[in-house]
Amino acid sequence: MDKIPVTVMIYAYQAGRLDLLKKQQAMEQKATLEALVNQGNTRKQARVIVARMRPTEWPGLETVVAAAVEQRLDEPDLVGPWRPLDPAEEEELALSGRWPGPGLGVSMSQRNYKLPSQLVKRLRTAAWRKSEKPLKELRERGLVGAGLVLTEAEKETRDELAALLYPVPRIIREALARYGPAAADE
Repeated sequence: MDKIPVTVMIYAYQAGRLDLLKKQQAMEQKATLEALVNQGNTRKQARVIVARMRPTEWPGLETVVAAAVEQRLDEPDLVGPWRPLDPAEEEELALSGRWPGPGLGVSMSQRNYKLPSQLVKRLRTAAWRKSEKPLKELRERGLVGAGLVLTEAEKETRDELAALLYPVPRIIREALARYGPAAADE
C-alpha cells in the first residue's frame, strides 16, 4: 500500500497522548516478551511471537491516526460524496503552509505521518470541498496572502470566514479528539 507523508500541527495534549501510547506499547511488548521467555520460549521465538502480535495488539501511531481520520471522514459533514479534485487543486493541497486564519492560541506540536494514499486523497478532497466556498470568498475579498495590512473589520471578516475552513490539520485534530487515544479518557 502506497503511503504519503502528511505534516500537521496537532494539539500538544494529543501529541502527548500519542507519545504516552507509544511508551505504553513498548513496555507491554517488553513484558510480553519476558513472559513468553519465562514460559519456555527462546528469546528468538518470543520475539517472533511479539512481532506477529504487534499489528493487532500494538498498532503503530500512523495506524492509530489513520483509523481516527477514517472515522472522522465517515461523519455526515465530511463523508461526501465530493467532486474529485482536479490536478491544480491536488497540487495546491500538497503544498506546505498554513491556511488563512488566526493562530489557535494553544500549544501545538508538529507531527509527520505516512498515511495510506487513498486516505490522504479522501482527506484532502473533503478538506478542499468543505472549505471551497469560504476560501473562495476570502480570496475574492483579498483577505489572504503574506504581508497584508488589514483593518479591524477585515480581520473580523477574515476570522469569521476562516472559522468555516476545514484544512487537513483541523480534520486530523478533530479525528484525534474524537477517536484517538485521548478520546477514551474524556
